[in-house]
Amino acid sequence: MRSVPPLVPRRTSLGLKALSVVFPGIRHTTGQIEPYTHWWSVQNQGALRREGPLLVAIGDSISIGIGASHPSRSYVGRVAESLSARDDAEWRVINLAIAGARVADALDRQLPIAAGVRDADLYLCCIGTNDVVWSAALASLRSGLRDLSHALPTNTIFGPVAGTSSRARLANRALRSAVASNGQRMAELWSVEGPRTTDRLASDRFHPNDLGYALMASSVTELLDAPRPRV
Repeated sequence: MRSVPPLVPRRTSLGLKALSVVFPGIRHTTGQIEPYTHWWSVQNQGALRREGPLLVAIGDSISIGIGASHPSRSYVGRVAESLSARDDAEWRVINLAIAGARVADALDRQLPIAAGVRDADLYLCCIGTNDVVWSAALASLRSGLRDLSHALPTNTIFGPVAGTSSRARLANRALRSAVASNGQRMAELWSVEGPRTTDRLASDRFHPNDLGYALMASSVTELLDAPRPRV
């Protein structure tokens, strides 16, 4: 298995920088990007040196755990923790997520590294929200999500693009269709029943907090424990 280069976040957008000056909550979560990214880079290198079942994650700041009290409290970290307890064996994690990433970053920067990671037992992929927020090209978003689904193996669980806008709904329609045709599965990360939405959010009112990430992880682990549907 070849080495995994250190994670480098996308440059913080000017809009987000401007908002962080006004809203302390955004300033707090923006300040988590560098240390959380570094933490996952160190974890990735450790995972390469160990043996055991392997989870590979593709995504953006949600997969890194921005908004949580610690990067291990991200939904990716919590899924690995649950699987380790279930199997009585430590699951390794290679988290390729990049804060601020869009679908093009997943295709161009994360997917080639994932392709070099042999025999991963599970892939998690949740990306596209930054495209909805910062990009106007819906057609490229839809085609990019399809390309991701086509490129990843059947043992991949996707998370939908966050949001209720028409752009998010159309993007998710394309993703769901591709996931179904490619024999993969979709976890409803954003629609888990439980406490009200505001109680699940970090101080920036955008990223999940520890509770939000725990609920997201539960949607993945419940899906893994459920019988796999016929394709």
